[in-house]
Amino acid sequence: MISDSTDAQLAPPPETTGKIKKALGPIAVAGIVILKFLAKIKFILPILLKTGGSMLVTIGVYAMVWGWKFAVGFVLLIMLHECGHLIVAKKFGLKVSAPMFIPFVGAFILLKEAPRNAWMEACVGIGGPMFGSLAALLCHAAGILFGAPLLIALAWSGYFLNLFNLAPVGMLDGGRIVTALSPWLWLPGFVLLAWLGWTHPNIIIWILLLMSLPRIFSLFRKRSEEERRYFEVAPAQRWAMGGMYFGLIAAIVLLMYVAQVELQRLPHPSRNQGQRIAEWRSAGVQGAATLRCPIGALESGRV
Repeated sequence: MISDSTDAQLAPPPETTGKIKKALGPIAVAGIVILKFLAKIKFILPILLKTGGSMLVTIGVYAMVWGWKFAVGFVLLIMLHECGHLIVAKKFGLKVSAPMFIPFVGAFILLKEAPRNAWMEACVGIGGPMFGSLAALLCHAAGILFGAPLLIALAWSGYFLNLFNLAPVGMLDGGRIVTALSPWLWLPGFVLLAWLGWTHPNIIIWILLLMSLPRIFSLFRKRSEEERRYFEVAPAQRWAMGGMYFGLIAAIVLLMYVAQVELQRLPHPSRNQGQRIAEWRSAGVQGAATLRCPIGALESGRV
């Protein structure tokens, strides 16, 4: 009895308990939201540190050579190219790493699992140049609209970057794309890249040539049944990929010409700016070999 009466005296009235619960309700909700946010940050943080951090470092290095404005635009165009690969890879359900930037070496993503057939590999390969070229086109349009030579020079560089990556050789995107057309296209692509490396010596180009050799050698050996199935592509898919591939090349060449004409047509306030535009375009040429996406399956023995 005493115990009961004491408990009754110590227990808060029912209305007080209701007020406390009502007051703590928003705090509990806020706490849950914060916990969910922290969980997402824990998941996203490595990506932000890897991609965002490497982007900032790359922008800083390029800015010392070509100025911060061009450096920011240049790296963003490369990022959008890589996003094209990511989006298509995710569409096929492939696990893929976040983009990684290395100044003067490249930007790349890695597939954590190999494409299941040549059609899938080609689709992931062409996703980058398509997104990258579209980004360059939007940059080009903005440059014309605002009369900004910098944006048009960036667009020209973006076009050239994506055109270079469409070369049908090795680890470049074009080498992935032509797996759905004919792997024998690797041979003229290899010759073209070798000629470019001879006439314009670049250590990255020679590295790409060396990395392309396994695929070149694979053309002259007997394929296993699994490898033959990998390269089996329906005629409709082959025609579709061929149309996208060669159509994209033609469109980029035309847009490069238009950008060149626009750069010559726009008035340049000073000789220094004209020289700067030439440097920006040169940056696109020099950086062409650094934009690549090693999305292949070397470990599978198909190359």
